[in-house]
Amino acid sequence: MGIKGFRIGFLYMLIAVLITITACSKGEQGDGDGDGDGQKTSPTPATSDTVNSSDQPLGRMNPTIEVTAARDVSGVKFRDGESLENNVWSRAYEEMLGIKVKYVWTMQGTQGEYDQKLNVSIASGDLPDIFAVNSTQMKQLVESNQIADLTEVYNKYASELTKKIMGMDPLQMKSASSKGKLIALPKVGSASDSAQVLWIRQDWLDNLGLSAPRTLADVEAIAKAFVTRDPDGNKVADTLGIAVGQQMTKASFASLKGFFNGYHAYPNQWFQDKNGKFVYGSVQPEAKAALAKLSEMFKVGLIDPEFIVKAGDKNIEQLAGGKVGIEYGAWWNPTYPLQSNIDKDPKARWVAYGIPSADSTPAKAQFEFPVSKYIAVRKGAAHPEAAVKMLNLMFKKAYEDFDVENYFIAKDGFLYNTYPLLYGSKPNGSLDIHLNLMKALDSKNASSLNAEEAGYYAKILDYQKGDLKQWYEEGMYGKTSAWPSVKEKIDQNLVHNPGFYGPATKTMSQKGGVLTKMEDETFTKIIMGEVSIDEFDTFVQNWHKLGGDEIAKEVTEWNSNL
Repeated sequence: MGIKGFRIGFLYMLIAVLITITACSKGEQGDGDGDGDGQKTSPTPATSDTVNSSDQPLGRMNPTIEVTAARDVSGVKFRDGESLENNVWSRAYEEMLGIKVKYVWTMQGTQGEYDQKLNVSIASGDLPDIFAVNSTQMKQLVESNQIADLTEVYNKYASELTKKIMGMDPLQMKSASSKGKLIALPKVGSASDSAQVLWIRQDWLDNLGLSAPRTLADVEAIAKAFVTRDPDGNKVADTLGIAVGQQMTKASFASLKGFFNGYHAYPNQWFQDKNGKFVYGSVQPEAKAALAKLSEMFKVGLIDPEFIVKAGDKNIEQLAGGKVGIEYGAWWNPTYPLQSNIDKDPKARWVAYGIPSADSTPAKAQFEFPVSKYIAVRKGAAHPEAAVKMLNLMFKKAYEDFDVENYFIAKDGFLYNTYPLLYGSKPNGSLDIHLNLMKALDSKNASSLNAEEAGYYAKILDYQKGDLKQWYEEGMYGKTSAWPSVKEKIDQNLVHNPGFYGPATKTMSQKGGVLTKMEDETFTKIIMGEVSIDEFDTFVQNWHKLGGDEIAKEVTEWNSNL
């Protein structure tokens, strides 16, 4: 399911990875204690909607049971008088499923606090019944025999809808398995959501009489024109070329990952080369070629000279203020931050242009493995089925009932979708929404749309009638969105998937931080001209010596044990 608020609420926490959820509505968060009408939102007690049998996937537990949990609360905001244990989802768990969730501890996770606290709990053996883990922690729990085998529980209690969605990408479920047993519930998502595209201000192209970019040479020429030819017509040399953020290849906005993809380079990704050997994308010759071009562009002023000292909010401020006309980013960038530019400048128009290639070979879109978190159940927990039941309810509300306003985004824009303890979304769910909307828009018939899609459809029509506040829906799902380009890549098999999706290897855990820091520093210095492009070769040699070769062996061993 696509929920705009999830992305906004967790943007800064997930800026290096692709959060991957779509938008349901636009609006400011309210201060009241109910939905947009001021009415308190509470789920309806179990009726025909649920089966009054604890053995059923959505059956109510009799009597009500209590399970303990821990969770990351980054980005979670509450209605007045509400809390994790008193909100629309906690009430739904208790009233519909007979499951009362008691949180024994919570922690902000933006700086790794949640993982640090959980690591202490794992070491001490003091674990709640249900909690989220990363792949490394999941491996540790298996090795210390502290995690429940969920194979039978899942087979018995998972609803058909849950099994369908969880099984859409078999690798996501496989990543939560050990020796043929299901040891956790992966927070499933969509790999296609991680693809990047090139966003360009179409109105600036039109003002300067420029054509759409077909190659990276075109992108470079457009960036130069945006810097030198006064695209906004204010007679002041105050516009920038390509937006670049501090995170560079790890960001979802003002990123350079899409630029590297244009050079057939896949930074921060392990994959098998044409000979079947596992390699790391950031140390390949193609990455060097991309860095060489970026250094040239920086030298002539096509990249903000202060990009490395400007935090993400400064990039957003520049973009919203109409100072930037090009950025590589995610499909959901229209809702944040591109809409903010249109809000300030009604003439602004942004269009997605895919991934232009540096040569005659079409560029591949780099997809990332979408699962980064798993829900684990403590071995010995009295009711491991509670986790599966709560996941069943989430999928039901999202994909069967399409009850967006009561359980995900209220009419006033308040975010309920940060409340659920268990969450997931369909692979390619955002792309499917785009395809369904395009059929409805082309035929002018919305009868086949579900409730969520109908909401997007109405807002796109409002935009077409002149309501610029609704442009973001067109930008996310319409003809000018990222999805036509992403679908083209999928259809033409021009997708670059990661070859490694397991837990961090021993050397990754020990030396990964050092290697990443060395990579970031080297890339930055090369781009800014502080060192020559030849420094890349030195970096590659050191990377191999300081742990890269050992990691490659471990990744190869992991693959052989699948």
